[in-house]
Amino acid sequence: MEFRVLGPLSVCDDEGRHRTPTAPKQRQLLSLLALNANHVVSVGQIVEEIWEYRPPSSAVAAVHTYVMQLRRSLDGARRGPGRSPGRLQTREQGYVLKVNAGELDLDRCEQRMRAARATLEAGGYAEAAEQLRAAQMMWTGPMLVDVPTGPLLRAAIEVVERDRLDAVAQRLGAELRLGRHHEILGELTALVHQYGTHEDLVAHLMLALYRSGRQADALMAYHRLRARLREEFGTKPSARLQHLHMHMLAGHPRLEPPSSTRCRQSLNLLAERTVSVPRGPVRDDGLVGV
Repeated sequence: MEFRVLGPLSVCDDEGRHRTPTAPKQRQLLSLLALNANHVVSVGQIVEEIWEYRPPSSAVAAVHTYVMQLRRSLDGARRGPGRSPGRLQTREQGYVLKVNAGELDLDRCEQRMRAARATLEAGGYAEAAEQLRAAQMMWTGPMLVDVPTGPLLRAAIEVVERDRLDAVAQRLGAELRLGRHHEILGELTALVHQYGTHEDLVAHLMLALYRSGRQADALMAYHRLRARLREEFGTKPSARLQHLHMHMLAGHPRLEPPSSTRCRQSLNLLAERTVSVPRGPVRDDGLVGV
C-alpha cells in the first residue's frame, strides 16, 4: 500500500486501487494517523484535531464512526472473520495506523534528505544537490492541500514544510559551491520573493547576484531583508549576513565563483573550526550555508 501526503492526500493498495476516503473528516483523520504512522493517536487528540476547542457532546461516538468507515476504505474486502488485523488498529485509548517501510512518501523523502545532508558533510556537493533535488521532486503540491486541518495537523505540516524549505536552501547552497549561480538565480529570486525573511535564501541570492556582476542588486537584497526584520520582528540580520554584506562592499576576492577545476571546500571568512554532524539541518558559519 502507498500513502501520499506530500501534496493531495492519496492512498493506493498493492493492486493500484485507490483507497482514499472522500468524506472530509475521514480524510482529516487519516492524515493525522499517517503523520503519526505506527504510533498511537489518542481519541482525545483526534477530537482536538477535528473540533479544536469546541467538540460536541457526541464527539467520541463520532470518532468511533469515522474509524469504522476509514477501516472499510483502507481494508475493503480484506476485513472479516479470521483475517489478519487491518491497517487501522485499536489500542488502549486510541488508534494506530500500521505503515510498512517505504509506504509513506514522507518517510522516503526524509530518508533522501538525511542521506543528502550526510553527503554535504562529506563535501560531495554535486551528489548532494542531486539527492536533494530528487527529494524535492517528490512533492506534488502543498502538503495535504485538499484536507481540512485542525491544530495538530497544522503544527505537523508547519514542521515538515519548514524542513522542506531548509532542504531547498541546502541544495541551492550546494549549487553555489559548484559555481552554478547563473542557473539558480531565477529560482532564488522567486523563493526570496515568497520567503523574504529566510536568511539562508537571502544570503544565497546575494551571492548569486554578486557573482553575476550585480553588486548593487545584491546589496539591495540585504537592505530589504534588514528592513523587513526590523519592521516585522524588531530584529536585525545575523552576524553571518552582516559579514557577507561587509565583504561585498569591500569586494572581497573570496566571494568570487569557485574555479572550474575544483570547488572550494569552505567559503568561511571567519575563524576555521571543526564542525560535528548535527541532527538538524546542516549549516556552517560561512557565506554559503548548506
